[in-house]
Amino acid sequence: MGTLVVGFRLGSDARGRQATLVLTEAGVLHQSAGLLGMEPRPARPHAPVAPDRHPVPRQAAELRKVHAALIDRGYTRELIPPVCVRLDVVEHPLHVQPYGSHAPRPHPELIADFTGAAPSGPGSLDDALAAFYTAIGITPRPRTPLPPGTAAVPRRVREALRTLTDGEALTSHPQRGPGWTVTAAGIRLHAGSTKRTLHPREAADLQAALTAWLHHQQRTRPPGT
Repeated sequence: MGTLVVGFRLGSDARGRQATLVLTEAGVLHQSAGLLGMEPRPARPHAPVAPDRHPVPRQAAELRKVHAALIDRGYTRELIPPVCVRLDVVEHPLHVQPYGSHAPRPHPELIADFTGAAPSGPGSLDDALAAFYTAIGITPRPRTPLPPGTAAVPRRVREALRTLTDGEALTSHPQRGPGWTVTAAGIRLHAGSTKRTLHPREAADLQAALTAWLHHQQRTRPPGT
């Protein structure tokens, strides 16, 4: 039976490093990183927030965000272009409450199987995700063209704007304490009673999300408002 996945591997010659991301049909986002030419080290997978009726589209939005962020950081060499492929490895069952002691464990065999099974040749993230959606029975949304004038904004902001245009949400990484969610309808902060200073990477993610939201509002706001 195996596992249907979509993923990619990008490399940075300047840093001498590589990063691999693989999204499974259960909505689990696996990541690994390491030196170029060496066996990558898998990190703790990013599980969908439970309960979530639509885990795959939300995790696909996270996949897009990380892809854009990596390219902005100089990971521009496509070691494995974005691709949808079925693996022989069966992913670990996902707990109904996939956090804390029930959080998914790193799965190096899945990353290794993806590395060996992914075909060579060019591919785009849009095409790979569309094939992935079709294979798991989700109707992919038609890609909405970006509004004129967005070509000059940074790539990360363009990717975030595309996510908003597609009706999906931009979210901060799961964590204890403050967080945020940006949708076309508005911006929500998850602060509770905790206060914490954002790290530079977190601030950059939020800046990109807010910039994309402002561009989206300029395009959709009724004239005179």
